[in-house]
Amino acid sequence: MTSAPFERRVQSIPVTIVAGRDEALPSIPGATVLRVERPLHQHEAGAECVACAARSDVRVLLFDLLERARRGMVLPFSAVIIDARGVDDGEAIAERLLPGKQPAFGLRDHTVLRSFHLA
Repeated sequence: MTSAPFERRVQSIPVTIVAGRDEALPSIPGATVLRVERPLHQHEAGAECVACAARSDVRVLLFDLLERARRGMVLPFSAVIIDARGVDDGEAIAERLLPGKQPAFGLRDHTVLRSFHLA
């Protein structure tokens, strides 16, 4: 991996999102699996919970993966599978990786959007 968390990768990494409850995870050589977790508790309509939002933010998960890889804490990978079978809105997860769909805030988001693409 790169020597700094915000460096640009030479080639972006493909990301496959599995969102159907009955869908099996694909077998992709060199892929690592990240799981998007269900919220820990219920919220009132319109209420935002920072903890739940961070647990389901694919940009946060992918940036953390890049950082762990940079530090040698995970095995090298050439693809990522996002296991979103436990959440209700898989499309919202995909939108976080599509250019122009949701704004990028801060270096973390820009690093993820440069380093990964939907497969």
